[in-house]
Amino acid sequence: MIYRDKKSGRFVSESTWKRSKAQGGTRYVRQRPKIRHGRRRKLNVLGFDGYVPVVVRSSKRAKLDSRHLIAVDRFIKTENTELLKPFVGKHVGGVELLTDPDRLRELADAGLVKLDALYREHRGGRLEK
Repeated sequence: MIYRDKKSGRFVSESTWKRSKAQGGTRYVRQRPKIRHGRRRKLNVLGFDGYVPVVVRSSKRAKLDSRHLIAVDRFIKTENTELLKPFVGKHVGGVELLTDPDRLRELADAGLVKLDALYREHRGGRLEK
């Protein structure tokens, strides 16, 4: 919880607020925390038909998608199917993550699997057209 000094507007610790309250003071007031809405992330999720554009708000889902793409890249290089097991049945933005080794090989042979395809737009100077 955040507490604010009524006179100066500065923020104070909870211990200062408690000490003032115990002495009968009302100088400090509770501040309601600002509601933070999750930042929207426009991602490409590797599904059965290739990359599917989705929007997620959860950093947990974005991290899952990122870890999946890293595992797919390692699978393509090493052919180790154990790397894909943690992602079986997982979804990001309503799209099930692709874990079928045969389908991954097909997409990789067609040149459709790229590790840097996580975000739909680049945050740098140029946007992809």
